[in-house]
Amino acid sequence: MVPGSGDAPSRWGRLSRRSPDRGDVALMDHAAPTDTGAGTVVLGEAEPRVNRVWTAILTLLVVVPMLAYLVWVLPRYSDELSFSLLFFIFAVAVVDLIPVPAWGGLQLSLSFPILLGVAMIYPAPIAAFVAVVGSFDPREFRREIPFFRAVWNRCQVGLSFLAGSAVFHHMASLESPWTRVVPAILLASVVAYTVNTVCVALYTSISRRISVGSVLAKMHGTAPYEFLLSYLGLGLFGAVIARFYVSEGLWSVAVLLAPLIFARQMYFRSRLLADRLAEQNRILADQARKLEELLEKEHHRVDELRELNRMKGEFVAVVSHELRTPVTALIGYAKTLREPEFADDPVMRQEFLERMERQGDRLLRLVENLLTASRIESRQLPVSVGRVLFEDLVTEVVEGLAVESDRIKVDVPSDLPVLHTDRQLLGRVVSNLL
Repeated sequence: MVPGSGDAPSRWGRLSRRSPDRGDVALMDHAAPTDTGAGTVVLGEAEPRVNRVWTAILTLLVVVPMLAYLVWVLPRYSDELSFSLLFFIFAVAVVDLIPVPAWGGLQLSLSFPILLGVAMIYPAPIAAFVAVVGSFDPREFRREIPFFRAVWNRCQVGLSFLAGSAVFHHMASLESPWTRVVPAILLASVVAYTVNTVCVALYTSISRRISVGSVLAKMHGTAPYEFLLSYLGLGLFGAVIARFYVSEGLWSVAVLLAPLIFARQMYFRSRLLADRLAEQNRILADQARKLEELLEKEHHRVDELRELNRMKGEFVAVVSHELRTPVTALIGYAKTLREPEFADDPVMRQEFLERMERQGDRLLRLVENLLTASRIESRQLPVSVGRVLFEDLVTEVVEGLAVESDRIKVDVPSDLPVLHTDRQLLGRVVSNLL
């Protein structure tokens, strides 16, 4: 699993790079560890800002001693080079090269138990040789990783099983009692995986300049103990392969591996389908959540419209009442003036005309207020800001009330500052208040 990719870590998988037009996620250039399915971890793509000097030093510290050791020691084991050894190399290569689609672009493999079985059957140098030669990576053929990176991947896998095989043969052999074989198998599995993980974690830490702890956390995810137990289980399966080979011969291993590879493909195809269904369910749940949010917004909008409709009804009722009062008064005074007893009385006629004028002014103010409210709502109210003396404005408004000005007394402090506002609109406000 590539740390930092955002996907959940997975066991013994290889993250391959595919073209974006095929619907797969193309990798960014990260020098991140990838779990190969061999139960081993290899490196992914190159990091643009790598510390090239230190990564080159680390690569040489692993590759040069590993290859030199194999060249120096393998001639001593020439009698071990048989058809069976070629079969195991072929088996590891086939298992590593068969693509098994999984979630997040991972490709998983089971070459870890095969290599561990080889580590139990053969001496440590032979186990390392099989790991180096047989650990193919499909990206090598697609030229998605550099040559020296591929050599590094092979050599660090070889170093892992060199250490694991040495530990096993130091503690037991396949002919030893199970009381010695089982602890030796478990310890060899832990050593092989530990060496592999440490190599890749160090490389990634140096190349990406992050702590080793962060790399290990992203490689193992949130369940490191479950991860380790899975490798121990694969180690025991490697012991079964080795036992079958010793007791029954090479054909038994082939018979054992063939259905295992088929079952493995079927399992991960089912897993892929399950992951796709889970993704579809996640998308449906997300769509349902969005729909629920939209419905909630619509409910709020309906409530707001109902409230606005209620306020509109109240406003119309108030305006109708306010308009009816002066209009009714005007009609009443006009009808009264038509009567002969009032029409011939100059004093009464003058009083009625003044009252009609006041009601007309009131009606005019109401109409102006309605127009102002309409302009405010449509944001088209013209505003002319200037310097205004509030005392002069109040005096002007009171004088404009004509007859009613006699009953109005206004006390305005003389120390009020000059206002910067619209004189006409402020005068209308004061007039409405009076």
